[in-house]
Amino acid sequence: MTPEQRVLSLLSRVGDPWEVAGRCRLPFPRLVGLLRDWERQGLVELAPGRVRLTELGRDRATCRPDPDDCLRELTPIFHRLAADRPPADARFGQGHLTADSVLARVRTMLVHGDLWPGVRVAVMGDDDLASLALALTHLPSRVAVFEIDRRVTEFIVEQAARLGLGGLEVHAADLRRPLPAEHLGGYDLFLTDPSETDAGLRMFLGRGLSALRPGPGAVGYFGLTLIEADLAKWRRLQRWLLVRPVVVTAVHPDHGVYEDWPTQVEEARAFGLACFSAAAERPWYRSSLFRVETLDGFQPPRPGVQRGELFSDEQCFTAAQEAQQGR
Repeated sequence: MTPEQRVLSLLSRVGDPWEVAGRCRLPFPRLVGLLRDWERQGLVELAPGRVRLTELGRDRATCRPDPDDCLRELTPIFHRLAADRPPADARFGQGHLTADSVLARVRTMLVHGDLWPGVRVAVMGDDDLASLALALTHLPSRVAVFEIDRRVTEFIVEQAARLGLGGLEVHAADLRRPLPAEHLGGYDLFLTDPSETDAGLRMFLGRGLSALRPGPGAVGYFGLTLIEADLAKWRRLQRWLLVRPVVVTAVHPDHGVYEDWPTQVEEARAFGLACFSAAAERPWYRSSLFRVETLDGFQPPRPGVQRGELFSDEQCFTAAQEAQQGR
């Protein structure tokens, strides 16, 4: 949503002007200007201690769904889907978020007001099956998946057809190459769980940004760990992001937890510490969830072919094993 759409949506649920001022995420003078303009246009009625949408204003406002209502029915369905998803493939840098963590991402998007009827969503890589969880809310008019792994694309297509999720489309895509022209600038929201080399982060986020529509209020979500990316790498990524009209609006720490993977102990044992020679008792690998939002003047970038190492550097979990193997 644009900032103006977000305020109208808020006004459809909240009539206390002070509460609106506290929750609208706009500077107070800008909110005052909007309310003054909307009063002249007949969209709101203002009275001491109250602000109310007119019938015309209600027609313009976008309904903001209740997170609990959206997730209640889809949660058991998605858990069954996640239990049958293809195993993670290290060749593509895959690692599965737990089903509850995928649903937590959907809830966070709902709480931020980023999922609404008709929203268009692009998912860059989807071994987690987030596209199915998003489509199961029945809010997006379009969910487009860009994924290189044929096992994943076939699984999503099969399940979407079985569940009647007509707005979900799947595109076999190598994200090292630009998105097809018809997908550039056509979405309101992107989601990705990038690989964490510098080149990998720029590739996944660059493709996500290229999919966003021009102008303010489009958003992107991505996961980022401190297990394979130190704060200096976070800073390099943020500096790369912020040369364009984009702002980081939220970082939710330890938001996503990932399932343990079969080669985990073998890869950890290569570092030579006895304490990591036994399997973890519970999932431990976790990431923070970033939210970025576009500002006035944003135009989707058109990055070219991505070069550089996408999946391995000195901070990756498999660094010691790869060194022993002479990579």
